Amino acid sequence: MDKKNNKINSLQISKTEFDTIKSKAVVKYSSVLRPPNFAHLQCNTDLNLPPSNWLSSAAESYGLKYMLSHSDGFSSFQMAHMFPDCIGEVDVVSDAENIKRLLKIPYSNKSVSMMVHRIENTLLLDEFDVHKHLMVQTVDDWEWLRKFFYGHILESFDRKEKCITHKVNTFDVIQQRSLISKFLHYSIAESSNSNNDYQSPNKMLPSPPSLSAPPLPEPTPEEEFPDDPKTHRLFNQNVLWNFEDLRMLLGTDLPIFGGGTYPCISLRLRDMSKPISVLTGIDYWLDNLMCNVPEVVMCYHLNGIVQKYELVKTEDLPYLNDSTFSPKVIRDVAQNILSFLKSNATKAGHTYWLFKGKNDDVVKLYDLTSLCSESLVEGRCEGQNPFTVPVAMLLYRVARNLKHNPDVGIPSSPITIQMLLNNCLKLLNKTKYPQIVTSVNYMLSDLYIPVNTNPTSPKLEDLTNIGEDSLTSHIDSDDDSSFGSDDESPTFSVGVHDLCLSHKKKNKSKKHKFARTEPVVKTLEERCQKALYHVGCGLNCLQYFKNLNPHCTDENNMKQFEDEPKMATSSDAIPMPYIVSETDQQMKDEKIVNKSVKNKNRKRNKTNIIIENDNETKNVPSTLLCKSIAETMPTWHNPPDAKDSDSWKQHLRVLLYEKACLSYAALAEHEFTCKKYGVALKHFRSVFECRLCIINTNINDLFGFLLGRCGDCCLLIAQNWDKAQQYTDEFKTDANYDIEIREALQNECDNCTQADFNLIPRSFESKEYMLNAAANCYGRSLELETNEKNKNNLNRRIGNVYNEITSGYIDEIATALRDKIELTPSRLQWLLKQSKHYLSKGIDKFESTEDLINLALLYSNMGRLYRHVSYYSSQYMISLGEFLKDEDFTNKAVDSYMKGLAVLGNRRFNPQLWDMVCWDLSTTIYNMAIQSQDDPSVFSDRIEAEKEVISLLLKALKYCDLENDSSRKLLYEFRAAYIHDRLASLYHHRLRCLEVDVPKFKSTLHQCTSHYNRAYEMFFKMDRPLECLEILIKNIALDELQIDSSTNSQSKVKFIMSITQTLGKCISILKMLEENSIDECKEKYSDDHNDSLEKTDRSSEDDQDSEKKKKKLLKLLEERLQHILKSMIKLAMTKTSKLANKTNELKIIYGELLRKSADADDFSHLLRVVTQISELSF
Repeated sequence: MDKKNNKINSLQISKTEFDTIKSKAVVKYSSVLRPPNFAHLQCNTDLNLPPSNWLSSAAESYGLKYMLSHSDGFSSFQMAHMFPDCIGEVDVVSDAENIKRLLKIPYSNKSVSMMVHRIENTLLLDEFDVHKHLMVQTVDDWEWLRKFFYGHILESFDRKEKCITHKVNTFDVIQQRSLISKFLHYSIAESSNSNNDYQSPNKMLPSPPSLSAPPLPEPTPEEEFPDDPKTHRLFNQNVLWNFEDLRMLLGTDLPIFGGGTYPCISLRLRDMSKPISVLTGIDYWLDNLMCNVPEVVMCYHLNGIVQKYELVKTEDLPYLNDSTFSPKVIRDVAQNILSFLKSNATKAGHTYWLFKGKNDDVVKLYDLTSLCSESLVEGRCEGQNPFTVPVAMLLYRVARNLKHNPDVGIPSSPITIQMLLNNCLKLLNKTKYPQIVTSVNYMLSDLYIPVNTNPTSPKLEDLTNIGEDSLTSHIDSDDDSSFGSDDESPTFSVGVHDLCLSHKKKNKSKKHKFARTEPVVKTLEERCQKALYHVGCGLNCLQYFKNLNPHCTDENNMKQFEDEPKMATSSDAIPMPYIVSETDQQMKDEKIVNKSVKNKNRKRNKTNIIIENDNETKNVPSTLLCKSIAETMPTWHNPPDAKDSDSWKQHLRVLLYEKACLSYAALAEHEFTCKKYGVALKHFRSVFECRLCIINTNINDLFGFLLGRCGDCCLLIAQNWDKAQQYTDEFKTDANYDIEIREALQNECDNCTQADFNLIPRSFESKEYMLNAAANCYGRSLELETNEKNKNNLNRRIGNVYNEITSGYIDEIATALRDKIELTPSRLQWLLKQSKHYLSKGIDKFESTEDLINLALLYSNMGRLYRHVSYYSSQYMISLGEFLKDEDFTNKAVDSYMKGLAVLGNRRFNPQLWDMVCWDLSTTIYNMAIQSQDDPSVFSDRIEAEKEVISLLLKALKYCDLENDSSRKLLYEFRAAYIHDRLASLYHHRLRCLEVDVPKFKSTLHQCTSHYNRAYEMFFKMDRPLECLEILIKNIALDELQIDSSTNSQSKVKFIMSITQTLGKCISILKMLEENSIDECKEKYSDDHNDSLEKTDRSSEDDQDSEKKKKKLLKLLEERLQHILKSMIKLAMTKTSKLANKTNELKIIYGELLRKSADADDFSHLLRVVTQISELSF
C-alpha cells in the first residue's frame, strides 16, 4: 500500500505546473437521439428505492441500460467494420475503458491484458480476460495460448493471484451499480419524455456501394468477430478523440445530460464517507475529455440518501483533494505507450498480447503469432487462432473501402491497398473462404489494371514513385521511441517508469519500418501480368464454392432458384468504363479540390485518371472494350445473401473474365506496339476466348475489333517472316496465369466450335497461310463493323493483304528468273491467275476507299507481274508454248504502269511512288525496245522493226527523269545515255543502207550525230571513259562511211578533218584510261598486301569484263587509225588535196603505229599516234 501511495505522490503536480492539454472529440455515431434533461434531486431523496421509470424503454433510449454491466467482447473489430474509412486515419480503435486502463498504468498496480492487432497504421486494442479465457474456460480455441501462458508467463510468478487481477462481482459491487443506475434514472427530468415522443435509436446504416465498383461479397458476422457475434452491441457513442497528437476511434457508454442551466454534463454518484481516489479522478477526467463534456456534477450520498451536489469543471478534476494527478503524465503515458506499440507491433495479420502482471513494473508485448507458431501448427493452425480470420476479413473490408471510397470516389494509395489485400490472402485458406479470396484476387487485379483503362492507350497512374513514407510505420520523428528490442525478437518490453518520461526528454531512435512490400507496378507489361496472375488465382478459387442456400435442397427448389434473377449472368457482361463526361469530371475535380487531407501521416493518391474523348478516339474500335461511366453497372437492388454461393460464383466469374479481357487486351496492345506480334496474337486470341465465355452470342461489338487486331498481327508476322521462329516461340510460350485461365476456360465453355474464333490461327505454317488468315480475320471484322470510317480502314487493310499475297507470287517468278529455274506451265499459270485475282480485288478495295497511293502501288505491282511473266516467256518460249503465245504481257505491263501514273496525276502528289512507277515503266519500255531490236522476226520487214524500236526507245527516254533530283537520277542518266547510244546506232545502221544523195541521208545523219554527241556528253559527265571511247570510235566509223561514199577529194579532206577533231577528244579519254589503269594497279597492290581477299573476289569478275572491253576498244581504235592513215596517205599522194605536202609525215606516223615496241603499253603507244595525227595542220 505504501508503495502505491509513493508512486502516486511522485506523479502529482500543482495546478500552476499544469500545461494545457489539447483534447477534442467528435461524435462519429450515437445511438442516443438527444441527451436527457437533468433533474436536480432534492436532499434526502432515497436512491435505494427504484424510480418509476427505472429500466423503462423510454429511459433506456438515453443509453442507461448498459450501466449495470459492461461488454467485455472484442469490440474493436465491430467498430472497425462499422467505420472502415477510419482505419489508417486513426492511431487506435478501442473501447474507451481499455484506453483508460492503459493511461492509468503508472497509477495502478492492477494487471493489464489486451490483444493488439495492426491494420495499416491503426492499432486495434481489445481487453483479454485471462481468468475467463485461460483459467476457467477450456475451449479449444485458446488451447494454444493457454500453453504459452502457463509455460512462459506463470512460471515467472509464484502464484496466479500475483499475476492476474480478477474482476470482482460481489454483492456490494452489484448493489453499487444498481444504486448508480437508479440515480441516473431519477436524474432524468420528466420534460425529457413529455416533450418528445419516443423514437428508436439511430442504426448504423451500411455505406452505399460505389457506383463505379461492382458489389463484392460481405464477410459473415461469424467471420468478422473473434468471439460470438451475439455478444456484441453498439456503444452509446462512437467518437473520434484527438488527444494531443493522437487520434483514436473510441466506443463509450457515458450517459450525458443536458438542458437548462447545464447544457452538457456528466453525472457521478459519490459516497460521502469515502474520498475520491486518484484512479476515480482519472476515470472522470478521461470520460469527460473523450466525450467533450465540459463539466461533471457529483451527487454525494450517505447510504443511498442524497446529501448535496457539487459542480466541477473538467479541467479542475486533476486537482481535487485526495485525487490529484498530473495530466502531463497521462499525456506522456498515452504518447509513449502508443509509440511502444507502433514501434513493435508492425506485422499485419499478427496477434500481439500486451500484458502487465499485477504489481509488476514492466509492460510486455508478445508476438503470439510468432511465439505460438508451433502450437498453432500442432492444432492444425487454421481456425485455432480466433483472431486470424477476423483480422483477414477486416483487412479485406478496409482495402475495399479505401479502393472504392463512396464519399469521394477516389482510390487511396495503391501501395496501401496492395499491402492490405496481400496480407489478407496470406491469412485465408481459399478452400474455406473462396468468396473472399476470389474477391481479393479480383480487387488486386483491378488495382493493377483499373476497370476504366483504355487498352489501346492506357493512361495509367504512375505508381512507381511511391514515397519512402508510405513504407514506414507513419510515426513522426517526434514519436520515435527507444522502446523495444531486437527486431528478430518476438517479445518486447518497456518499464512503467519509462512510460512516464516526458516526450521531449526521450532519446531519438531510428524509424521503425514495415517490411517492404512488393512494388505495385513498374511497367505496363508487369501490371498486366500481375492482374492476369490474380485473375488466374481467382478463377482457381471458383471450384471451392459450395451452394449453402437453404432454398436449394432439392431439384425443384434448385431449378426455381436458378430461374430467379442473379446478380450477373453469362449473357450480361458487366461493362468496363473509361469515358467520363465533362460534367461528371468537373464534379469530381471540385470534390478533389475541396477535400482536405485527413491525416498528415497518411498519404493518399488524389490523381484522377481520365481518358480524353477526342474526335479521333471517339470511333476507335477499341472503345468497344469499355462503356461510359453512366452505364457502369446494372442496378443491384438486393444483393444475394452471403450463403448464396451460386450467385456469387457466377457474379465473380463474370468479373474475373471481364478483367482477363481487359488485361489481355492492354497487354496485347503493348506487345503489338513493341513489335512482339507472336505474343500479341496469343493475347488477342485469349481476349476473344474469355469474351466468348461470358457472352453467349456469336456476334458481339468487340469481336469485330479483336478480329481486326488479329488480322494486323498475322499481316505483320507475314511481312517479317524472317522472324517467324521468334514469333512462333512467343506464341507457344505460356505463363502460369495463361495455363490457369486456359484450364478454367476449357472446363467452363467450348470455344473451339465458334466459327469466328477459329479464324484466328493456332500455328504459323507459312507466310501465305498467315496472309490468308489475316484476310479472313479482316473480312469477318468488316462484316461485323458498322462504323463507316472503320470500314474504310478495314478495306485498306484487306487491300494491303492482297498486295502482300501477290508480292509473294511475283517474288517466286522473279526468283525463278534470277536463279534460272524453269517453272512448270501449270505452276506459272496458277501464279499468274492468283496474282491477277488478288490484285484485282485489292484494286477494288482501294478504289472504294479512294486510297490513291495504294491504288497506284497495286497498279505498279500489276505491271511488275506482267513484266516478269513477259521476260520469263521470252526465256522459256518453247516449253511454255500454247499458254503464252496469245498474251501480250509487255503491253499489259505498260498499261498497268500508265494507270498507276494516271492515278497519281503528277509527281508532287507522291514523289517517291511516282519515281518508282516511272522507273519501272521506263525499264519495261526499254526492255521492249531491246527485245524488238534483238529479235526483229516479229515484224514484217526491217524498216517497220526499226521504226518500232526507235519509237520505243524515244518513249523510254521520255520517262527518264533527268530534271528532278531523285534517288534514281544517276540510273536515269545511265539509261538515257545508253538510249542515245542505241538510237545513234540505229540511225548509223540506216545510213549504211542509204545513198548519200538521198534526201533522207542528211536528216538521218543529223539524228545519228546528235544522239552520238548527247551520249558522249552524258558518259563523259559520269566519268565513263570506256563508253566515251566506244562512242568516239563509232563517230570515226561514221566519218569513214562518208569518206568512202565521197567522190571528190575536198569532201574527203573535210571528213578527215572531222576525224582528227574526234581523235583530239580521244586524247583526253586515253589519258583517263591510263590514269584509271595506274590507280587500279595501286589498289590491287594495296589489296594484296592487306589480304583483302573478299573485296578482290567480289570485284574480279567485273574487272575482267572491263579489261576485255578495254582491250577490244583499243584494238578497234588501232585498226581504225591504220585505216585512216592509209586513206590520208592515199589522198596526200593525189597532189590535189590539202594533204599533198603531208605525205612524209603521214608515212612516219603510220610507220610508228606499226612499229610498237615490246615494252610499250597500248595507252602510251596509241596516245602518241593519236596526238601526232591531231596536231597535223591542213
